[in-house]
Amino acid sequence: MGEQELSDVSGALDADDDYRVIVAEECFDWRELTDSGLRDALDTLAKMLQPFADGRKAAIMEPAYDVECRPSVTLIDALYSPDGGLPRDKRALLQQLVGKCRCVKPDEADLPQPVRVADGPWQEPSWGTAHALARAALGRAMSCLLVPYAKESDWPSGWLTVTRKTEAGQDEVRVHVLRLPDDIPVFWRGLLTHENVPAERFFAFTEDAFPQLLFADSLRLHHFKGSYAEVLPWLVKLLGALDDHFTRTLAECGGDQTQVARRFGALGLDISPESPNTKKNAKAWEQRNVGYDDGTYRCEWHGKRLWDRDRVHFSLPIATYDDRILIGIFVGHLAT
Repeated sequence: MGEQELSDVSGALDADDDYRVIVAEECFDWRELTDSGLRDALDTLAKMLQPFADGRKAAIMEPAYDVECRPSVTLIDALYSPDGGLPRDKRALLQQLVGKCRCVKPDEADLPQPVRVADGPWQEPSWGTAHALARAALGRAMSCLLVPYAKESDWPSGWLTVTRKTEAGQDEVRVHVLRLPDDIPVFWRGLLTHENVPAERFFAFTEDAFPQLLFADSLRLHHFKGSYAEVLPWLVKLLGALDDHFTRTLAECGGDQTQVARRFGALGLDISPESPNTKKNAKAWEQRNVGYDDGTYRCEWHGKRLWDRDRVHFSLPIATYDDRILIGIFVGHLAT
């Protein structure tokens, strides 16, 4: 890792435009694939890269361009030569996406050393995996892109604790492995708690972490009674569950509010609709109305951290926003 990049990690962890996703070399190993398998693999890789191909979020290691991706064909030839063995349309798209990833020269900290997950076998990681671990060891939330067809690595998706051999012996590093599109929001959610992202930067990550939620401009984290450090783990868990489950659970339960609340209770979360008494109190009911864009929506459900404090009020799915849910109010407690 270069001197400047070490500075980026250790001294400027608040830089949102510093890459967090490493595309491992295993993603470019198509040597054993049939023609149809190759097209499927290229489609998969393009789908995984698309959300990160903005010039900021993802990086590729310089040695990746020398990887043999097809028999006797390196990645650089596959991407930039018409004789590289890739379908023309897929090659053009992948060339564009990979070109938007930062190209990183390996440094001494990136030298691949044996690693393993849990009680699995020791493996020699790729340059990309080693680089992701090196940055993660300095406290940065990092994800290593290892698509499903990357057979060289059998690591599961999600957040893992990886043991590395080092000159001093061994250490353990927490890192995210990205294999499927559904893994992407899980990474950004984990980032919020892994780095203890400060309150003023929380909303910089919500679009990626909770893609099925909408967030009112009026939301303020200091409106909770609990401190930000107390509230953050619960808040991320609640928002993640609402994003993943609320709309589907409503449909599966036929709108039965008790069943919906019970299912979230099984996840360790306390959510409920407003009580009949609150609905009868016109002044209290009005407090649940929240403006978003040009409309006003009633946030008639809420999740609570403790029985007497810290509420997140949210709406039912909104049809005009593809059934996404509006997160409308952060508050200690509203009138009832």
